[in-house]
Amino acid sequence: MLARHLLALMLVSSVAACGALTGCAAQTTDDEEEPFVEGSGDGDGADEIVSERQLNGNELPEKSISLTFDDGPGPRTKELADFLGAEGVQATFFINGKNVPGRQQTIDAIIGRGHLLANHTQNHLQLTKLSADKVVKEVADTDAFIVAAQPNKPSVIRAPFGAWNGNTSRAINATPMKKYVGSVFWDVGGELTANSAADWDCWGKGVSIERCGELYLKEIRSKKRGIVLMHDVHGKSVDMMKKILPTLKAEGYKFVPLLEVPSVKRAIGAAADPANATNDGCSSATLGRTVPENTCVQSRSDQKWHVCLDKEWNAATGPADAKCTGTKHPLP
Repeated sequence: MLARHLLALMLVSSVAACGALTGCAAQTTDDEEEPFVEGSGDGDGADEIVSERQLNGNELPEKSISLTFDDGPGPRTKELADFLGAEGVQATFFINGKNVPGRQQTIDAIIGRGHLLANHTQNHLQLTKLSADKVVKEVADTDAFIVAAQPNKPSVIRAPFGAWNGNTSRAINATPMKKYVGSVFWDVGGELTANSAADWDCWGKGVSIERCGELYLKEIRSKKRGIVLMHDVHGKSVDMMKKILPTLKAEGYKFVPLLEVPSVKRAIGAAADPANATNDGCSSATLGRTVPENTCVQSRSDQKWHVCLDKEWNAATGPADAKCTGTKHPLP
């Protein structure tokens, strides 16, 4: 997407980077293609992914999707932000702070077109393999850019590779970065198969823009709803978005801002509740709050049961599992 709620990390950052965004570096031209780097996207293979930690979009109404873009800003992000804005679509841009210097005009376009800036960390490292101090620095460095450009919006985070665990959330929640809600996962765009796509993997394997777009449409039609993952750092992803958006509109799909996705909205509400101000227990994406040890929750994401043990989610066989000695929360 948190101990003092995975979903609800709440306060104000004191970190500053390049003063404000305006003083970072000369503006770069956004007409060159970003080079493809193997493994540079956010697939779904990290073993740290557990559904009950992650916020997703499976509660959206049918034919409703939320567009999210990772790893930018890139050479053509401004073009994408302008295109989507002109089409009346509000997207979320999960940025890597290292890519911000020299792209002030791009950041201005994202904000000016009504999109949301969100945190994808400074250097796109796997947070679950870093020390607590390094985790916090990765988040805080990018937060400084976001706060300078967008000071009054909720703070939302997506972990690189979707890798997020209890240790990661507790590290962040012990600092002013606890204002963040997340980690936000995705429902569409995580894997390249015969029936689905991951844009970064398409480009690395030579799949055409047309074919990759067809696979995105196929997965969206199959799932009917959800948070869609793409990567604006790749120019081909910008071209693909321009090709598939008219089709999605023609088929009646609605585009939902990320802050209106039920799981995210629930988490933001929980972040504002003082009763959730704890760094103990496990943060539940389903309930939108932190729960005590031995609590069992049936996940909205995959309907599986999970039990909170030693501040971490573990698989449970069901509400009758011997480990479920606390409160049990089945789905309605």
